[in-house]
Amino acid sequence: MTETSPPTHHPYREDMPFIPCDDTDLTLFEDAKVRYRFTQEIPVSPETLFDVFEDPESWPRWATGIAKVDWTSPKPFGVGTTRTVTFWGGMSVYEEFLVWERGKKMAFVFYGTTEKVWTRFGEHYLVEDLGDNRCRFTWDVAFDPAGGFGRFYPLFGWLMRFNLGSYLWRLKSYCRRNT
Repeated sequence: MTETSPPTHHPYREDMPFIPCDDTDLTLFEDAKVRYRFTQEIPVSPETLFDVFEDPESWPRWATGIAKVDWTSPKPFGVGTTRTVTFWGGMSVYEEFLVWERGKKMAFVFYGTTEKVWTRFGEHYLVEDLGDNRCRFTWDVAFDPAGGFGRFYPLFGWLMRFNLGSYLWRLKSYCRRNT
């Protein structure tokens, strides 16, 4: 995975390198080298939770490390929707949604990044209505690490897992305060 010509059919930051990720599909969530699953009850309806997911201003407030989310496809969002997420420090990732069933589930994979961190990366969100303005959010994260990150992942993977897990209780708190 090296810097290459950017894609002609997907958005990307022209001021940054473009490093493509390997093509993948939903099998990533079954065969990736690293897979995490987190579950949290959230005190909002599934539709309200998707409102939070669709709000680019909400992400930096509950997802530690995310500086900015830019939807690069117009609403209504669906399969094929793209967005760019920029992290603290300036790295950006380019996402394409493979699944989008508003209020129920969504999944995306990276088609590229600005730094060599993963060869494949994806997230799958499953939202189950529990009634009484509550839902269960199950979040799967799957990836194949690369570069320096891949070499050092065995040493600090536990920290990444902890940080990602903290997103759910931060999301729960955010929803409680802001919806």
